[in-house]
Amino acid sequence: MPKCWSLSTTIRNPKRNIPFLKVLNEFEGIKFNEDVQAEYFKRLIQTKNYKPDSLPDDLKYLFDKQGELSNEELELLLTNIHYENKEYNNDQEKIYAMRGRTAIGNLNKMGLAVAKQNTPVKIFDLGKSMLTDAIDFENIMFKYFLKWQLNNPIERGFSSFDIIPFVATLHVINNVNIYCYEHNQKAKGLSRDEFAFFIPTLTNYRDIDNTVDKIIKFRNETESLSKPEKKTYMDKFSTQFVIDFFEIDPGDNNTIETWINNLYDYGDSIRRYFRQTGLVYYRGNGYYTDLSPSRIVEINSILKKYNGASLSFDSADDYIDYLGNISLPELPWENLESLNKIYSNLIVQANELQELIKKQYGSQALHTFNLELITFSNFNEANNKISKLREIIKILKYDLSILEERNLKNLSSYIEKLTSLATRRRDTSGQDPLLLEQYSALSLMALDDAKEIHPNYTLGDDNLPTFTAKGNVPDIECYYETFNMICEVTLLKSRDQWFNEGQPVMRHFRDFENKSSKDNYCLFIAPVLHRDTVNTFWMSVKYEYEGSKQKIIPLSITQYNTILQIVLDLNNKNYRIKHTDFKNLLEHLYNKSITSLNCDEWLCDFDNIISNWKCSLTTNI
Repeated sequence: MPKCWSLSTTIRNPKRNIPFLKVLNEFEGIKFNEDVQAEYFKRLIQTKNYKPDSLPDDLKYLFDKQGELSNEELELLLTNIHYENKEYNNDQEKIYAMRGRTAIGNLNKMGLAVAKQNTPVKIFDLGKSMLTDAIDFENIMFKYFLKWQLNNPIERGFSSFDIIPFVATLHVINNVNIYCYEHNQKAKGLSRDEFAFFIPTLTNYRDIDNTVDKIIKFRNETESLSKPEKKTYMDKFSTQFVIDFFEIDPGDNNTIETWINNLYDYGDSIRRYFRQTGLVYYRGNGYYTDLSPSRIVEINSILKKYNGASLSFDSADDYIDYLGNISLPELPWENLESLNKIYSNLIVQANELQELIKKQYGSQALHTFNLELITFSNFNEANNKISKLREIIKILKYDLSILEERNLKNLSSYIEKLTSLATRRRDTSGQDPLLLEQYSALSLMALDDAKEIHPNYTLGDDNLPTFTAKGNVPDIECYYETFNMICEVTLLKSRDQWFNEGQPVMRHFRDFENKSSKDNYCLFIAPVLHRDTVNTFWMSVKYEYEGSKQKIIPLSITQYNTILQIVLDLNNKNYRIKHTDFKNLLEHLYNKSITSLNCDEWLCDFDNIISNWKCSLTTNI
């Protein structure tokens, strides 16, 4: 059966490679035999970087407690879980070793480390840079994907391949966009469908032009179809595509369906990993994958220098050394002429954004930057200025999104999306926590006339989040004329909600309070509120945390959505909520704690308070 290529679906979030590498670092210099492989897997469990699916209910508390497991707790856990594998006669130690080998697969592939059978574990310079933050994660991912190729000396089964997948993908997207420009069509990169079927199945750089032709033909046949027509078309197309490519028996429906699902899974994983380079970004709220406009000089340099063909290596060691070498390959824009072009391109983008904000929103602009074109004669100065200018562009894009949200055109959608996140099973992509932060932040932007809503998730050049907020800061910081607030969100429902959010939320809030001279509130939002979480907050609200009370308001997603719907309904009646209205609600919710004897009594009246708040605002209409 012919093969396609893919990236890790085991580690769906690229940043999860970091804790896996940190644990492997403990074994550097030690021969990676079966005993060490098994020990590595056990350490992943002990450090809570891996949670067994078969964990008995009565032992789940082990993952609720703070810190890593003790040796005794690890042993207790391992004696109560059982892995099945006929190949190893269900020998648990051999299965642990196998899982340890699987866990380091991506680290080996990325040139971050090498852990091969019976050879000493070695962390490469690229891996050490990741562990020490000497190079930002974006550059590490870019360096890797510019070098990862198929075939290569360490991955079996790809001898017929001749491709650097990342480079080839850039060529495909660029050529499709060029076709659109030439035919007066909107250039938007590749759709999710186009990416899933045509990118993982591109196995030779010589087929790039042919792949582009197939994508254009597919697009021309589908774009004019209605939703029902497109579904019918896609059912037929996807079936025939996998039959032809993988040479499947047309009657083998199970295999056909499996490969259709695999291609979408591979495509989504590839998009997510490639996006971490900064050169690829999302359009259409993630439906399209395109080339980043702020990196167009770098992209054009890559397209000019590399055609997507793989390189030749004499041995596996040579290839591994190449992957792990930070200085290789030499980047085509690392010269003053190219860096000046990059800066000039970014200046144009930044000024266009400022003009757009000024034209559409005038004095409502949140930030204004005085930007002038500079010609650099110093390499380091150029890189520093370019980095700062990219951040300014992100700020301006985010400002524009805040101003756009205030017209409430997207608020109904956020209510639906938040409801879906609260009620569905966690998505296998691992993106749901990030989506919760995103939709919560966007809805807070729309809520009222806040001065600034600042989520602490990482933004890509496409103004979409890439990673959730770091663990030592609030999820979202909110600044208003008369008060300030943090918003903490979680999808956790069981006791691990208390473990992960209880004390950290209070600590984040106290740190925030110490920096703010205004009234301060903390809004905590979850699908359901676990009793241990609420009891912890109650002590802070009713009595004190680190010497003083805190105004923490815990709400279910349903209750928060009720507030958003009230805002939307009142706006339809020509009353626009102000931040003072929102503060009034927060104060009423908090004040209920003063007269309540316990946290259950306090929370029990929240729905009535929200309803009464709505009635009070209605009188203003």
